[in-house]
Amino acid sequence: MGDHHLHSPPPSPDVDYISNLHDSLLLHILCFLSTHDSVRTSVLARRWRSLWASVPTIVFDYYDFHPEAVSRADEIIHQFVASRRNSSAVFSLSINLSHVCPGAWIDYAKSHGVQSVALCLCYYPLQSPIFDTLFNCPSLVVLNLQFDEDWPRVDIPPECIALSNLKTLSLTLGVFSEESMRMLLACCLNLQDLRLDLTECYDAAIEIALPKLRTLLLTSTLSKTHINCPILESLCIGGSSFLEEFHAYVPSLFYLHFGPLRWCHPLFSSLCNAAELGISLVSLPADLEEHLSIIESFKFFHKIQKFKVHLHLRYEFTMQLLFLFLLEIPDLHTLHLMDETYEEEPFSPFSLIDDGWREFLQIMPSRSFNNLKLVLVQIQSESARSTILEMLSEKVQEWDRVVVRYIAWKVKELRQVQQVKFNHQI
Repeated sequence: MGDHHLHSPPPSPDVDYISNLHDSLLLHILCFLSTHDSVRTSVLARRWRSLWASVPTIVFDYYDFHPEAVSRADEIIHQFVASRRNSSAVFSLSINLSHVCPGAWIDYAKSHGVQSVALCLCYYPLQSPIFDTLFNCPSLVVLNLQFDEDWPRVDIPPECIALSNLKTLSLTLGVFSEESMRMLLACCLNLQDLRLDLTECYDAAIEIALPKLRTLLLTSTLSKTHINCPILESLCIGGSSFLEEFHAYVPSLFYLHFGPLRWCHPLFSSLCNAAELGISLVSLPADLEEHLSIIESFKFFHKIQKFKVHLHLRYEFTMQLLFLFLLEIPDLHTLHLMDETYEEEPFSPFSLIDDGWREFLQIMPSRSFNNLKLVLVQIQSESARSTILEMLSEKVQEWDRVVVRYIAWKVKELRQVQQVKFNHQI
């Protein structure tokens, strides 16, 4: 029997194995395509002619349309919806188009048991009523709403909110009033993952009290932010402008990430139980006093076991801050260092150090970080990599037992980092 399998004939090039798959498998494959490409498969063969009409995902994007057809996108999508098999379920609806009103599509998806909706909405006078339908959708599990800057403030009628099964919510703040946001979050008691993108025009307070929330991402912080999430495990804060008015009760917090790190005693003291920490030292304050306040904040994170830090090794004080931070986390097991700068000239991280820093560096023991087991190095510059590892080897007593792994930057990651830095400069 073994010999029979070893000498089985190769697949015939004349057999269409994919078309012979069951409909359910083919529909699952088509779910990974945009609706535009899914419909195009109808010309492959008779077997594919009507499969697109039963695909449970509807995905339309601006780039799916020829420039001359963009103005007719609303009409084209309505024709598509009318051509679908009415008995086919709609698990997912995703639309990224400007100057169209997706109210009819939302009604259609809702009537077919939609579980996931992602909309990128430019302002259109007829858009506002869609929220009455969208937020009254008990079947929804995932909701992602992004808005442009032209939207006026919208009030959501309390009787229109029914999102009892919603588990993942991503939302641009600045469109809904403070009271509407309060009611919306209060009605999402099963929410587990929440992302809030804050716009500069949103100056209202926000309270997040969700008993089942596990991950929370805030692109920035508001002047008044209160978090009461007893089982929250992951908290990411992109900006840190108003941390002094940021209050959090998160006793189960495990992973914490800050964008630009700034000092805030009340907040840090409530987050000190985190075991994993990620910070960015790409954008540092200008004066020494602010640097010293950051060093003071390090003392709150002495329980950290895994530390991920995004560096900018051409900035003054970056390495000094890193090593002073490491002094405060003696139980550190894993260190992940990131820097996308690609320069091969001689690298001297302490060349710009002034007298004010020398006093702090002198207190650093020659052999520290004895619990360090793994160092992940994601640094573009070869000279920077070798210099940092040499500096670490001088501070770790059993350096020969530390595993060092190199991670290459992906092109997509580099573009994202460069875009973040560009936005910050603006």
